[in-house]
Amino acid sequence: MEDSPVLSVEKPPLDHLVGSAVKTHRALAGLTLAELSQRSGVSTAMISKIERGQVSASLATLEALAGGIGVPLINFFAGTVERTDVSFVAAGEGVTVQRLGTGFGHSYKLIGRAEAKHVSFESFSVTLEGPLDERPLYQHQGVEFIHVTAGEMVYGCGEAAYHMRPGDSLSFDSNATHGPLELKTDTVSFVTVVAKAVSGDN
Repeated sequence: MEDSPVLSVEKPPLDHLVGSAVKTHRALAGLTLAELSQRSGVSTAMISKIERGQVSASLATLEALAGGIGVPLINFFAGTVERTDVSFVAAGEGVTVQRLGTGFGHSYKLIGRAEAKHVSFESFSVTLEGPLDERPLYQHQGVEFIHVTAGEMVYGCGEAAYHMRPGDSLSFDSNATHGPLELKTDTVSFVTVVAKAVSGDN
């Protein structure tokens, strides 16, 4: 019996993959271009070009951006490894994306990623630890789904606020400002999936 043929799929250019990763991690950190520029010493114009995949950033520049965001440099290259539209992550595994502060625990673990012709998504396992310091709300393109697995929190979305408990889910247009407003328990864990349209121009 012959093996099934495997079709090769052309990968996006390296600059696009790295730039997209920079943009994703900046958004997760809740940083504007100007804020990241101030933290990293890289101009906003250069950061914008990097995120759009319009320039080949030096390792020194990427290292400065990683330091400004607070993530390991290697995170920017996670998307450059061979991948298909299927991903499997065993229990307890995944790529730790971010850990902020000592008084404020805010950890993201990337547990899934897939991309088709016109849409892509990333899924994260998120753990929040109290006390919840004041942090900026998030706002980005696409749609988002949140499912609470442990703990209780008040989650803001647009003008509304939702008291979420284990088993509760929330789906919304992520162009609306959103984010945790209050933790009702010491820790809260949830899974979030972010999906967005992919331009067919690349």
